[in-house]
Amino acid sequence: MEDSRKVVPILTIVVLVLLVAIVLLVKNLTIPTVAVQSSSSSKIDRAASSNSFATGSLTSVRNDAVSDYTAALKTGKPVYVLFHSLTCDPCVEISAVAEKVMPDYQKRVVFVNAITDDASGQALATKFAFQYIPTSFFIGSGGQATDSYTGVLTESQMRSRLDTLVKSK
Repeated sequence: MEDSRKVVPILTIVVLVLLVAIVLLVKNLTIPTVAVQSSSSSKIDRAASSNSFATGSLTSVRNDAVSDYTAALKTGKPVYVLFHSLTCDPCVEISAVAEKVMPDYQKRVVFVNAITDDASGQALATKFAFQYIPTSFFIGSGGQATDSYTGVLTESQMRSRLDTLVKSK
């Protein structure tokens, strides 16, 4: 009887150690290691002046989100920041909406793409208060967040928020 009392705490400790090891292993397997390349100043200048951070899809480009955000703020224009992933369904949905809407606002609002699977997206996320993705932040020309939304915006909702952002200059 006395031996069984000693075995239970030992088994509990072994199980807890195994659970911690599994959690650490899973975290290491699911968090991708991404080498973030620094953007050249010409790329940032091009981004700030034309709001075209790269050719192709606005929301799938893996730029340095922190550098892009800093460059966007320097333009003095309102900024739309989209925190998202390339793999979650709501993120894919709002990305499609942003792809459709943002070209109409290209000269008035700077778009910052922050992929939270990447180190630079995670670094930029620390400057904002939110828990879930996708999350949109609407930053006034003075650099302060004027609005935010977590979830999928429809095209009309996004346009309405961007129109409000542009008017609040």
